[in-house]
Amino acid sequence: MKLSVSLIKINRFDSFSEFTHASSPRYFKNHLGKIEQYDFAKKDDLQKYNIHMIQFMNMVQGVKKIPYLLNQVHSDQIFVLKDVSQTHEQVAKVKADAIITHLSEIPIGIFTADCIPILICDPRLQVAAAIHAGRKGTYQSIVNKTIMAMKREYGCHPEDLVAGLGLGIRGCCYEIPENCLGPFENKIPLNPPFVKSIGDGKFLLNLYAVNTQEMIDAGLLPENIFLSEECTFCSPMKYFSYRREGQTGRILTFIMLQ
Repeated sequence: MKLSVSLIKINRFDSFSEFTHASSPRYFKNHLGKIEQYDFAKKDDLQKYNIHMIQFMNMVQGVKKIPYLLNQVHSDQIFVLKDVSQTHEQVAKVKADAIITHLSEIPIGIFTADCIPILICDPRLQVAAAIHAGRKGTYQSIVNKTIMAMKREYGCHPEDLVAGLGLGIRGCCYEIPENCLGPFENKIPLNPPFVKSIGDGKFLLNLYAVNTQEMIDAGLLPENIFLSEECTFCSPMKYFSYRREGQTGRILTFIMLQ
């Protein structure tokens, strides 16, 4: 399989002129023309982290800034970035899994490696959000809570929002045991397209379907929700996957208001 070193965009989500977005592939071509793997493990090698972060952001036309990133903890906590004077280091200490901002030309992002990166934008009021929606965040309704926070903080109307669900593990591969379905019992019907039984007490959970339904229930229009069609688990030469590899790298997904 041919290695991919191109920026990843969510299908049709890049047609909006009010913002730009992208996700990182597994590999990039370095200044020597050699294929190198992205490494965003900041705590292990700060110099490499900075080089790789700049390499990725430089691939996005017109974006020269580093995204604000959170201390992700699989929670339902949301951080609102309102003060441009806050440093990246300060924000990186915030324990939360969604970040919202109205600041233009300021990228915000999240790391994933199977969990779904969800980007939401209000093109009318110029507000953007980046969400880390794994299984725990999903059953804690982090997407709905982010939408409510956008409404509370900025007056956003759900029907004005557009959303993109980026690279993650799809329902074809996200296998869970029956006891992990418990938190979803009062949230969704435990049948297709949300859940599929594969026997022996095992199930396939479709986080894309669950989060899409939650956005529709929150008031987003179905035609304003866009999904990536690729699965991280299915594409070992293109993307990192925690489920497939265990110890692995991270995919960076960001959004920036123009």
